[in-house]
Amino acid sequence: MIDLCFDICFVVPQRPPHPYYKPAADKLRVQCGGPLCAAMRRDVPGIPECSRKDPHRCHYEIQYVTGKSEGDLATDIISVIGKDKKNIAFGCGYNQEEPADAPPSSVDGILGLGRGKAGFAAQLKGLKMITENVIGHCFSGKGKGVLLVGDFNPPSRGVTWVPMRESLFYYSPGLAELFIDKQPIRGNPTFEAVFDSGTTYTFVPAQIYNELVSKVRGTLSESSLVEVKGRALPLCWKGKKPFRSVNDVKNQFKALSLKITHAHGTSYLDIPPQNYLIVEEDGKTCLAIRDASSDPVLKELNFILIGAVTMQDLFVIYNNESKQLGWVRAQCDKAQELESIIDSRL
Repeated sequence: MIDLCFDICFVVPQRPPHPYYKPAADKLRVQCGGPLCAAMRRDVPGIPECSRKDPHRCHYEIQYVTGKSEGDLATDIISVIGKDKKNIAFGCGYNQEEPADAPPSSVDGILGLGRGKAGFAAQLKGLKMITENVIGHCFSGKGKGVLLVGDFNPPSRGVTWVPMRESLFYYSPGLAELFIDKQPIRGNPTFEAVFDSGTTYTFVPAQIYNELVSKVRGTLSESSLVEVKGRALPLCWKGKKPFRSVNDVKNQFKALSLKITHAHGTSYLDIPPQNYLIVEEDGKTCLAIRDASSDPVLKELNFILIGAVTMQDLFVIYNNESKQLGWVRAQCDKAQELESIIDSRL
């Protein structure tokens, strides 16, 4: 899993879909007082202080939107084509907590691409394996996509560029207002927007979630869709026959957008129905936007958390050199179009 909100990469030795990762004892001897552990402690709030009894152990505990991971920092060799092999630090998680209703994990761990010094891209740059800390990703709604880290030329046309908010550990374009069908949510409140590819759904504060749901229901007042509850999401609809994809139902919903205010002015992130709806296995379509107050972490933060579904078929660029965020609509499943907007890649 790719996660832009966390710095630490970590693997899950227990229950991964592929063979277990079993680090040698010397790989786990990361000095708690050393620079890597200190960087992680700066980047990730709430990590325990060093233990005098075990100074060679760099312990971490991370609380994220859909669970918790606990483990120790480890090092192992990584290779990049054309570069010497180097040791890179990552977390070796021995205790994972997930929601009781969560299906078995289909990932081996998380690739942490956050803004801190312990992040994967930052470590690669520090080891001179890449020259620029720039990240790009493009997730397709059809299940394909690309990830680029390091020395690539971002798209040169059609990109909306905004400055990153410097005061946050997260990738934030600034304060955002939510619109539906070009009309603002009642009261027009603004909240910090944060890009988080490691979270499937988009989360919005309770102050606007209830109003959003009311507006969506209002736009469907003359629709034949029947409101039902989904297995993973609280608000879904079924039609006269099961939907095979969002394309079967998207025309019955209105577009959303985020009006983002930043140091250079105002920009918009358009969210068409295919970027806020999903189709469950039994053919229901569901609102892939959740109430942040339902999550113990997010309810304290008052963020609009932009998740992976909302980023589908967007090429998103995180330029940590120029401190800019950018996005452009793209067909992420088609390599030809990606090659036309990206001049070179790793």
